[in-house]
Amino acid sequence: MKSNKFFWMIIIASFLATLAIYPALPDMIPLHWNFRGQVDRIGGKTSIFITALLPAALYLLMLVVPKIDPKKENYLKHAKAYGTITFSIVVLMVFIHWVSILAALGIIKDVGFIVKMSVGVLFIILGNVMPKLKFNYFAGIRTPWTLSNEEVWKKTHRIGGICFVALGALMIVLSFFQGLVNFIIFMAGTLALMVFTFVYSYLEYRKIIK
Repeated sequence: MKSNKFFWMIIIASFLATLAIYPALPDMIPLHWNFRGQVDRIGGKTSIFITALLPAALYLLMLVVPKIDPKKENYLKHAKAYGTITFSIVVLMVFIHWVSILAALGIIKDVGFIVKMSVGVLFIILGNVMPKLKFNYFAGIRTPWTLSNEEVWKKTHRIGGICFVALGALMIVLSFFQGLVNFIIFMAGTLALMVFTFVYSYLEYRKIIK
């Protein structure tokens, strides 16, 4: 498939470019940043190959799962939505990999802003395609009740998509700020999303079985 070739071109090009720039990297590079945007973990520069290979690992996972999912026939029905999710995740991983490289070279200073902004965009994309996902056991909001009833699945993903877009928009706004309060607001929003979709799917299931 043409899309498969396109994905592999991005992943291989990124890896080859990483090999080319590897000698220029310092011996120790930042590996993680805290909620204040400060580096809180460093490691040897060979660690960069972990993030270089991560997009390939994730893409292979996204390719294999539809073949072993008990509802694999539904992946044909939501191929475009699933393809959008796959593309978004792979590109985000490649993007963050290069943000890490540029940060290690001292070119990018505010990594937190870029990562939070890009993840916020990812959430908005996921929220828009989520209502198009058909019943399956891998991609989507999986609660005991969405996996028990397809009508509950549809309704939960319809409202869940709106929630994901809202959380993504919140994350984009929060990316302009730093600090503990910022982190707490995002975590509270994420927890609220999880609890809401969990409870909503249960209530919808109760309505249907009655």
